Amino acid sequence: MQYRNHLLGFLTLLGLVSSFESHAVVTVYCCDATAEAQFIQDLSNLPSISPDITKESFEGSAWDGTRSTGVQSVTSQGITWAGSSTESSFVRTSTSGGDVHEGSYLMFPVDNRNDHLVPDKYTLTASGTTLYGVGGWFRSSTGAKIGFTTNGSAPVDFTGSQATVTGWTFLGFIDDAGFTNVLVEAVDEGGDEVNIFFSDDFTLGAQSGAFPGQKLQFSSATYSVAENAATLQLTVERTGGTSGALSVDYATDSDSETDTASANLDYTPVSGTLNFADGESSQQISIDILDDTIFEDSETFTINLSGLNIGAQNSATVTITDNDAPAVGEVQFSSSTYTFSEGDGSVTITVQRDGGSSGSGSVDYAMSDATATAGSDYTAASGTLSFVDGQISSSITLAITDDATTEGTESLLITLSNPVSVSLAARDVTEVSITDNEPVSSSGSLQFSGSSYTASEGDTSILLPVTRTNGSSGAVSITCSTSDLTATAGSDYTATQATVNFADGELTSNCVIPVLDDSSYEADETLMVTLSTPTGGAVLGTPASAVVTLSSDDPIPAMGSLQFSLSEYQLNEDGGTATIAVSRSGGSSGTVGVSYASSDSTATAGEDYTAASGSVSFADGVTSGSFQVTLLDDSEYEGDERITLTLSNPTGGAVLGPTAQVDLVITEDDAAPATGLLVFSASDLGADEADGLIEVTVERQGGSSGAAQVNYATADGTAIAGIDYQVASGTLMFADGELSKTFEITIVDDALFEGTETINLILSDAVGASLGDTSTATISVTDDDVPPAAGSLIFSNSAITAAEDGGDVTVTVSRSGGSTGAVSVDYNTADGTAIASSDYTYTSGNISFADGDEADKTFTVPLLNDTEVESDETILLQMSNFQGGAVAGDQSSGQITITDDDVLNASTVIGFTITSLTVNESSVNASFTIDRSVVLTGTVSVDLSVGTSTAVAGSDFNVTTGTLQFASGETQKTINVEIIDNTVVDGDRTITFVLGNVSGTATIDSNSGSFTLTISDDDQDGGSDGDDNGGGGGGGGSADLMLLLGLMIIFFGYLQLQNARQARACAKRRVDEQ
Repeated sequence: MQYRNHLLGFLTLLGLVSSFESHAVVTVYCCDATAEAQFIQDLSNLPSISPDITKESFEGSAWDGTRSTGVQSVTSQGITWAGSSTESSFVRTSTSGGDVHEGSYLMFPVDNRNDHLVPDKYTLTASGTTLYGVGGWFRSSTGAKIGFTTNGSAPVDFTGSQATVTGWTFLGFIDDAGFTNVLVEAVDEGGDEVNIFFSDDFTLGAQSGAFPGQKLQFSSATYSVAENAATLQLTVERTGGTSGALSVDYATDSDSETDTASANLDYTPVSGTLNFADGESSQQISIDILDDTIFEDSETFTINLSGLNIGAQNSATVTITDNDAPAVGEVQFSSSTYTFSEGDGSVTITVQRDGGSSGSGSVDYAMSDATATAGSDYTAASGTLSFVDGQISSSITLAITDDATTEGTESLLITLSNPVSVSLAARDVTEVSITDNEPVSSSGSLQFSGSSYTASEGDTSILLPVTRTNGSSGAVSITCSTSDLTATAGSDYTATQATVNFADGELTSNCVIPVLDDSSYEADETLMVTLSTPTGGAVLGTPASAVVTLSSDDPIPAMGSLQFSLSEYQLNEDGGTATIAVSRSGGSSGTVGVSYASSDSTATAGEDYTAASGSVSFADGVTSGSFQVTLLDDSEYEGDERITLTLSNPTGGAVLGPTAQVDLVITEDDAAPATGLLVFSASDLGADEADGLIEVTVERQGGSSGAAQVNYATADGTAIAGIDYQVASGTLMFADGELSKTFEITIVDDALFEGTETINLILSDAVGASLGDTSTATISVTDDDVPPAAGSLIFSNSAITAAEDGGDVTVTVSRSGGSTGAVSVDYNTADGTAIASSDYTYTSGNISFADGDEADKTFTVPLLNDTEVESDETILLQMSNFQGGAVAGDQSSGQITITDDDVLNASTVIGFTITSLTVNESSVNASFTIDRSVVLTGTVSVDLSVGTSTAVAGSDFNVTTGTLQFASGETQKTINVEIIDNTVVDGDRTITFVLGNVSGTATIDSNSGSFTLTISDDDQDGGSDGDDNGGGGGGGGSADLMLLLGLMIIFFGYLQLQNARQARACAKRRVDEQ
């Protein structure tokens, strides 16, 4: 570099190199902290000059420079840069004044507000002085080419692709001849901002403020839309300016745990990309809202923005408001079967209200024998379950009788009926099985092989298999007997009471039922067959009864079957007359008829409708008929009411079809009364166990016209009637205009610690007024007794870590805080992230402590070792069913963490498929491939960059580099390089591509981690065209050579003279320093 400077200076002195004009040598510095340090060192060796900057300006409109206390700032349209504190606007270009290098931010912002033109150039001018260099850190989020042009009109040439910056990149230059101004500009910035930082301490990434920038975000964090609106439009707005193109991705979040709306049921999920054009400030996202007829609360879902330019409001919550009227719902058992042990005592059967809970309603229930017997196996109960407005479940209490008789499993049925202001769903009957807790006899248990059987009317008999299980010792027997359901003994089958015998060791025998065939068509008919009275030590098993269905083998008569056309009819109270259609199917020969009659359900004949009865006749070939029921309209609000319609006595050979009884629903058309609503004064009440009496207030709100009454009752919550409180029930009578009534509940104070317990209060059967929302309430009774000294049970170590190959893990249970009485607790494992049977063996059991026993107890959990590479996995430890007065301690749950002992023995390898390639300069494109091998699963990334090269990006080639993403299973990426042809003889040039920064456990192939592309020059030197005076000649070349030799002799003499001068100057400085 030094000789080059001397040579160019010498040539300029001779006037032989006029093209350099005001600068002879320009040194370029790129692109990291090392280049910055060299720039500073070289700058300090130049002559000292004044650092003052007298003028700064933007090219654009209405940008004015001002000076304040020696600090430069430029402001316009509310944007300020260069600060007003202790930092100036540019790197000083000399070492005078204490060698202080000052700096600040400079940004090319994107902003079209008020039609303001965006500046894209920055000019630095020194007045009366000479500048030698400019350097700084540059950044652009999309990639921009940075250019420096001095007053000598020659742009600074940054070789290689590093002239295009994305992350922070240092660019600088020194012109040893000096200049008076320089133009700094961003070229082809792609519509994005370019940030320039002139560092005050020359450290990578040093900052003195934050860069403003454009962002994309939702216009609001919340949106609301009606369920029937069909479509919702969400606005995404652009802040911080609108210049250039910008994009953002969006997607609804179907996996959010906090959202209550369901994708594809309440809305259609969407995802995509919004592309903002230059100057565009907002766009819309359209989401389809799906309407249904189900009453629901308001529901929510989330939509998110993602990408490089998202603002703070990158997520929005959409609330869908329901437009459906609340439904009264339908009631049914929560399960069609329940199983309890004979020793369970009182158990609870849940009745649920589905599909709506608006208004109050009720349903009756009753228990009946199956194989269990009321009075000896259970206590029969019947009654009415009342549901208040909003209540979605209620319960029936079943008292099971524990005896000492070995009986096997027995069952009873519970049936729901007579729904009021609700309807019955499919599970209106449930079977409750009571498992025997006495030891099973070695003689075995006897039961049917199934609970239902089918036979044809044409069969002479049906054999019902009776099986013997759990033992076969000795001869045993059991009685088999029949009873009518819809079939009739004597006409459809022969009534039977027979003994079924089993020899010693025999496991199967049969109950034989004779079947009677006739020639008249009947629908399928059923009978019940029951087992009873086992002998020989055998016990009664389950099922002990079976239903036999007899199917008719006679053809449907040609006269057909008669039935209602609909399963339910409906008419408004003011509708006048309801026409009820009766249909004839399966045949239409001859004249037939059927009787009809109405009867009260919840409607009353003479008040709500006129009783109807009579017959409907069908002529030969006629398949439909009808009769009418007259409704009586009144002005009294009663709610919907029902009339039962029944067909009977078919004539002419016709038979009744399956729909021979239906309801006619009278829909209420009167306004709700102004008699008020009856409610508890509060839904949550508190009391102490020692209070004795609690006074409860019932209020009449929203009206008090006329007399009214309401029933009240207590019900067990966690408190038990007769033990914790005295049952209270009765009727409160409100006179006309009376607004409140009270009743009292007696609290029983005992010496047993129980914790806080609850009593439920229920209002029902309001007359003269309606029930309000607060028609149920809860009393919380605070215990005043000392907690038991039975102690608390905990896992002594609630966080255990064990190796996958460690075998059994020992878990310790401790008792602390007391040891009075015998206590026990159940324990079990549960899946955390570990899976039972794959990672460990499920473990459960019971641990007992004797009276006074405080010694630790243990159990083990077996771990299952595998060869699969996994993350650490967890097993949950749980306690339940604390007995004997013991309570759960702070560590009544725990966790075992299984550390994996397996090692992944292979990883992804990434490399170039070839390491070199040569192409001709006239080639339009060149391409090469990056290969992924060994492990192909999972996502892997690798950075592709251009290393040391002699080819110049933008002049010789163009290529896109950066991070390459390999999807799972993807094996190759192809890179295209644009080759730029020119007419300059510049020799062969090379481009080196390098792989680095690979993700995860992947590695770069040591033999193919770099690739060299050689561009072969296809231009030739055309020789001399002659001298400037137009003289010919072939002799010009020889003359030029002679001139060059002469100049070289003179140059080496000049060089010796310069070296001598420099030596004398160095010697003089040493003398001065001494």
